[in-house]
Amino acid sequence: MALPLAVNAAELNQPRSWAEIDLAAIRHNIRALRRHLAPAQITAVVKANAYGLGAIPIAKAALEAGAVGLAVATCEEGQELRRAGIVAPILVLGYVPLELAPAAAEADLTLTINNAELAQALSRAANRSRRKAGPLPVHLKLETGLHRFGLKPQQALELAHLISSLPGLTLQGLYTHFATGDEEDRSFVFEQKRRFEAIRDYLASHGYTFKHQHLSNSASGISVKEARYGLCRVGLAMYGYYPTPVIAEEARKAGLFLRPALTLKSTVASLPTIEAGETAGYNRTWMAPERRQLALVPVGYADGYRRALSNKGAVLVNGQKAPVVGRISMDQFTVDITGIEGVQEGDEVVLIGTQEGATITLEEVAALCDTISYEILTGLGRRIRRVYIE
Repeated sequence: MALPLAVNAAELNQPRSWAEIDLAAIRHNIRALRRHLAPAQITAVVKANAYGLGAIPIAKAALEAGAVGLAVATCEEGQELRRAGIVAPILVLGYVPLELAPAAAEADLTLTINNAELAQALSRAANRSRRKAGPLPVHLKLETGLHRFGLKPQQALELAHLISSLPGLTLQGLYTHFATGDEEDRSFVFEQKRRFEAIRDYLASHGYTFKHQHLSNSASGISVKEARYGLCRVGLAMYGYYPTPVIAEEARKAGLFLRPALTLKSTVASLPTIEAGETAGYNRTWMAPERRQLALVPVGYADGYRRALSNKGAVLVNGQKAPVVGRISMDQFTVDITGIEGVQEGDEVVLIGTQEGATITLEEVAALCDTISYEILTGLGRRIRRVYIE
C-alpha cells in the first residue's frame, strides 16, 4: 500500500543525491522478527527520524507489519507522529522537560517517568486534557548497570507509590537497557537481567506490578531468548542491519534473514581527466600516478558522507567499484573511474547499497569511518531526499 510520502525516483527531476528506502523491506523485517521473537511483541523504535530514514513512513510500515507500538526519544518526536495521524501507543524513552508535560498529555504519549516533579506535572496535565480518555499510562526505567536515566530500587518504589496516588496516571511498564547486549560475552546481560528481576520482585512485594516488561533491543532480542519478556524494542534490525557481526552470525544460524532498507544514491556531475602528477581535492592528499579518468559526485560530509572516507571509501558506478580519491569536501568528492566503460554525466552512483549485482554495505562504510552503522544512518543530512519505494 503506497504512502502519501512515497515517490518514484523518476519524479525527482534528477536530484543531486537521494536515499531510496524500501518499505517492503521494513515490513519483511518486522514480520521476520515477529516470528523470531515470538511470543514477545515488537515496539518499533523510530527515534532520530527513524534512524535517519523518515519517522512517519517507517512507523506506518512497521505498524502495518504487526508492531504493536512505537518508541521515540523525545516528546517532540512523538508529537510529529501524532500529527501524522498515528494512533498506536508511543513510548518516550528519554528526558522530557516539565514544561512539555501538557503537550505529552495532549498527544497521548507514554512517558518514562524518572522524577516526582514530572509525574506531578503530567498528572495535572492529564486531568486537564484527558478526563474522558482514562488514565495516561507511564513507564519506569530501572538502573541495572548502564547508568543512564534509570531508577535505583528505593527511587523506583517511591516513584511507583507516588504515581499510584496521582489522578490521571497509571503504572503500565517497567524496563531497563542492556549495556553489552551486542557483545559475544553475555555475562553482564544476565547480571542486568538478574538485577532487573530483583527490583521488579521488590516492587511486586509492595503491590506494584506492570503490564509491560521490556529489556531487549535488537541485539539482545535476536541473541538472548531469556531476556525477551513480553516486549522487545526493535530499532536497527527493523531497518535491515545487524548490530555486530556476532549478532549477524547468530541471526543467520537461527534462520533470521533481514533485508537492508537503504540505498544511498547520487549522480555523476562531471568527468574531469587528470594527468600524471596532478592532484585532486583539498590539501593534495592524492596524486595521479598516470593519466586518470575521474568522476565528480555531488555529495559531501554535509550530507553525511563522512570525511573519514577520504582516499579509503568506494562507490559503485556501472556496477563496478570506483575508489574515492582525494579529500571528501562539504558538498562533493571525486572517484577514480579509470577502466570503467561507458560512464556519462548524469549516471547513477551508489554510495551504500547494490548496483548491478555489486554491493557496498552500510557496515563496510561504518568500519572505514571507525564508527557504527547507527551513526552513519542517523547522520544522513537534510539535503539527502528520502524516496520511499515498494
